[in-house]
Amino acid sequence: MLAVCYDPYSGTLGRFSRAEIFDLVADAGYEGINIPVNAAFLGELSTAEIEDAVNLAEKHKLVAPTIGFGNHILTTPTRKDEALQHFEIVFEVACKFDADFIGVWVNPSADVSRQDSLDSLADNLTQMVPACDEHGIKIALEFEKGCPLDNYREGIAFISDTGLPVYLTCDTYHLNNDGAEPYSAALAMKDCLGDVHVSGSNRGEPGGGVFDFETFAKGLKEINFLGPLVVQYKMEDVTSIKRSCDFTRKFREKVQF
Repeated sequence: MLAVCYDPYSGTLGRFSRAEIFDLVADAGYEGINIPVNAAFLGELSTAEIEDAVNLAEKHKLVAPTIGFGNHILTTPTRKDEALQHFEIVFEVACKFDADFIGVWVNPSADVSRQDSLDSLADNLTQMVPACDEHGIKIALEFEKGCPLDNYREGIAFISDTGLPVYLTCDTYHLNNDGAEPYSAALAMKDCLGDVHVSGSNRGEPGGGVFDFETFAKGLKEINFLGPLVVQYKMEDVTSIKRSCDFTRKFREKVQF
């Protein structure tokens, strides 16, 4: 489903309560919300906290196609047990929301080589994939400059080399920082593109900066991208939440038609 969703992110988390965030997202016209599985959004990650988020989504008629892994330790070899324990909570949340994707930011780990980071990631994903497959949930890996998966090309290579049935999250901010040509990048990711993060090229409000959304939309349309589109940016002006939704809805029209 090519849903337009909002990701509580910098400027939103810590500034508004969970209930207030749901109010803002629904009032702005979004169809969905990303659920970050971390203390900033779900408190102690208790059953009661999770159920409260589920109830808020139902109240506002918001879907949650993407669930953020939240605890960025999947690339750390010494924390595999902890990572898999956290996955159990993330997986529970994903099932409760009937989510399509669990999103993983492939973060750099201190004093860990790139290869060791990727080996740890692959080992953890191997443990996570069977449960996800059984429930129709996909795992999407987000690439970023300076991270173990620096760009979409390295993301595609990781999936090919490991043979893991995982996907990529393409963030327009990261794509811009890579200097990638948006249309070509979309075509290259055709078989493994899971979701798209929509952001300004300076991580500000979507549509701001120099990123070529027109060309990117052409590529997404050509590969029949089905979403979701997740707005993620550093929110300073709260009125920008609605403007960002309106921008992304117009962007979706160019992808679909």
